[in-house]
Amino acid sequence: MPRMRSNTLIVAAKRWADEHRELVIIGVALPLSTLATGWDKAKALLVRPARAEDHDARVGRVREDVRRYAAARRRGEAWAQKPLRTDRRGAASLNTRMADKSDSQQVRMSDLTAILGVDEDKGIIRLEPFATVGDVAQHLDEMGLQLEATIEMKDATMGGLVMALGMTTHSHVCGLVHDTVTAYEIVTADGELVRATRDNEHADLFRALPWSHGTLGLLVALEMRVIPAPSHVRLVYRPFYSLEAYAPEYGRLASDPNPPHFIETIIFDKDRAVVMEGHPASTEEVQESNLPMNPVSRYYKPLFYKHVESMLELGEGKSFEELVPMYDYLMRHDRSMCMCLAQILPTANEPWFRYTMGWMLPPNTTFLKGTRPRAERENTIRKQVWQEFAFPAEHFAEMVEQVHEELEIYPLLGYPCRVIDRGGLVRRPGNRKKPYSGRAEAAVFLDLGIYGFPKRVKDGDERFPTVSKVRALERKVRSIGGFLHTYCDVFSTEEEFEEMFDHTLWREMRAKYHADGTFPTIYEKVKPELDPLQFLDEERSWSVDRPDVRFDAGSQGV
Repeated sequence: MPRMRSNTLIVAAKRWADEHRELVIIGVALPLSTLATGWDKAKALLVRPARAEDHDARVGRVREDVRRYAAARRRGEAWAQKPLRTDRRGAASLNTRMADKSDSQQVRMSDLTAILGVDEDKGIIRLEPFATVGDVAQHLDEMGLQLEATIEMKDATMGGLVMALGMTTHSHVCGLVHDTVTAYEIVTADGELVRATRDNEHADLFRALPWSHGTLGLLVALEMRVIPAPSHVRLVYRPFYSLEAYAPEYGRLASDPNPPHFIETIIFDKDRAVVMEGHPASTEEVQESNLPMNPVSRYYKPLFYKHVESMLELGEGKSFEELVPMYDYLMRHDRSMCMCLAQILPTANEPWFRYTMGWMLPPNTTFLKGTRPRAERENTIRKQVWQEFAFPAEHFAEMVEQVHEELEIYPLLGYPCRVIDRGGLVRRPGNRKKPYSGRAEAAVFLDLGIYGFPKRVKDGDERFPTVSKVRALERKVRSIGGFLHTYCDVFSTEEEFEEMFDHTLWREMRAKYHADGTFPTIYEKVKPELDPLQFLDEERSWSVDRPDVRFDAGSQGV
C-alpha cells in the first residue's frame, strides 16, 4: 500500500510539473542554472587560466597521448581499439545531442582555451580550439577589432564552429566561419603536428577539414581573419506583409554586388516578416547622428526577436533605423538562445521578468543538457523541432511554403550565406562527387532556422509525425542541393547523409593521415544519441486513421 501511494504521488507531481512547467523553470531550473553559471565562473577564477606561453606544452601533451595510443593500437591492446575523442563534456556543447563518449578513449584537451595572439598588421588572430566566441569577441572589441564572421552565441567554441558549421549575418560576404580560417594546426592519428594552409603541402587537408567534426585529426590551434570593428551598427528594419514581397527582396540583398554588411530576416508568419540591414557606423557618424541608440543586449531590454516583431506595426513601405553598439549587435540573440527561450519560458520577454530576473538569462545550457531526463530528450525529438537548413537562394519561397505546410512553426530565422565549393564536404549543386577543378566556386545560399513546437503539437495533437515531417524537409533540401546544420538533430540515415555531403575528399584524407579506425566517422559524431528512426514505424501506423495529416511517403522509409 505505501508503494502504491508513493507511485500515485510521483505521477501526480509529474503531472503538476508538466502543467506548470514555466513555474518550475522560474522557481527551480533558472536559479539552479544561474548557480551553475556562478560555479563555472568561480572555478575559472580558482583554476589558472590557460596561458598563451604554455601552448606548446599543452600541444606536446596531446601529441604524447596520441602517440602512446597509436603505439598501443598497433600492439593490439584492447583500450586502444576505442576511437579517440576529446575530453570535453557532452553537455558542454551547444548542439542538441548529448555525446556519449563512454565507448571512446578521451584525450585531455578541454584546457586549450587560450587566445594566442593577434597580428593587427596581417589581420589574423591565433587561438586554441576551445576559446569561446564570447571571450574572443570581447578581447577583439577592446582592440577595435572583430572576427570577420562572429556568431551570436557566447558559449560556442571557435574549434567547434570551424570543424562543424558557423554562419553569421555577414556570411553572404565572407562565407561561413571556416572560410575565414587561414591555418589549422592538427595532431594527426600518428601524433604528428601538421599545419595546414590553403597553399602548403597540406592544402588538401585544409580543404577537407570544414564539417569534418574532428574525424581527421585533433585541432590544437587555428588562425582566423579579423577586421576593424566600427563602434556601432546602423540597423534598418523593414516590415513585409507577404511572402511574395519579402522573399525576392531578401534574395536581392544577398545577391547584390555591393550588399549591406549584415543581412537578417525574421519571419513571424508566412506573410509577415522583417528584413534587417546592418551598416557599420563610425564614431564620427554616431556623434553626428540623430538616430536613437539601442543597446539591445542589456538584460532589461526586450528580447531581440520580440523587438524586431514590434516593427511589423510600422506598416507597408515603412522603415525604422537605430544605432546599436557593435558588441550588443553581435550578441543580440544570446539572451533568447536564438529565439528558443520562448519554447521553455514564454514570459521571458515580459517587463516584470526582464527587470527582476532578466540578469539570469540565458540559462546555462550545460546545466540544462546535463540534467535533462531521457523522457525529455525523447520529447525534443518527437514533439519539438530544432533544425536549420541552407539551400540555393532561388528556393527560398518554396522552402518557407513547405515549412509552413509541414510544421507551421514561427518565428523562423533567415540568414544569407556564400557557400564556397573547394571540393570538400559541401559542394555547389551539380558538383557533388565530381573531381575538384582546382578553382573555388561560390554560390548564394539562404538559410532557415526552425525552432519550436509544430502548431499541431501545441494544439494538443499527440500523434503528430514530427520525425517524418523533419525527414521530408531533409529530403527536400537534399533534392535542391542544400545541406542541414549538423549541430541539429540529424534524422537522415547514413546513406542519406552521404548524399547531402560529399565524402570523397574526406575519405582520401582519412587514408592519407591514417585516421580510419582512430577517429569516429562524421555520421557517428553527428547522429543523435537517441535514434529518431526507431519512431518511424509507429508514425507510419498513425497514417491509417489520420486523413487530416499528410504523411510524406518518401520520408517514412529507412
